[in-house]
Amino acid sequence: MRTLLRAPVLLLGLMVLGGAAVAREDVAGWDATRWGMTQEEIKSALGDRTMRLPGRWLYGHAYADLAVEDAAVGGLAFTAYLQMNAESHRLQQVLLERRRTQAVPGAFDALIDSLEGSYGPPDEVCTQAKSGGEPLDYQLTWRFATTTLHAKFLDFSTTAVFSRDPEAEIDPLVIERKVRRNLRRSMPRRILLRFHDATLTALDPGCKG
Repeated sequence: MRTLLRAPVLLLGLMVLGGAAVAREDVAGWDATRWGMTQEEIKSALGDRTMRLPGRWLYGHAYADLAVEDAAVGGLAFTAYLQMNAESHRLQQVLLERRRTQAVPGAFDALIDSLEGSYGPPDEVCTQAKSGGEPLDYQLTWRFATTTLHAKFLDFSTTAVFSRDPEAEIDPLVIERKVRRNLRRSMPRRILLRFHDATLTALDPGCKG
């Protein structure tokens, strides 16, 4: 089992391996869905696994009316949001999310082990170190002819955390919500998987900076 924060040399080696030309099977979509499906086609493909969200969830130029709870990947449970293109109203991406106490580095490591077992080494690895209030942003990408897959870990919960000195004098002019008092268990963590149409290059910006 790897550790989440691996050394830069190992990251570079993984990128080189991932960039090598390896013949591998295409990924046609997520689960039984295929890119370009209408909502009725999605419900037909997934059956009673789909549930209607409480209102339309907006994602930039996409939206989700439907989701799948307890979508399993690598033995881990996610909620899958079926994102439709806002203009064509057809499926363009499936976002799978695992939150908070379930989104721990060990779970992400286990997920990557499973994905590498299924798809081989990733084609790209992006990592951004934590600085101040910025999150640790760690993403691996697999690219296939039909589908692009991104596995992402976001963590705001370590160096961005500050605790208020309990012995410090309280300034009555500073309202409570402006005081930096962040508890580790309340800080957001996310494990995200994105399966999307490989032809939509705007959804695959690659490593930044």
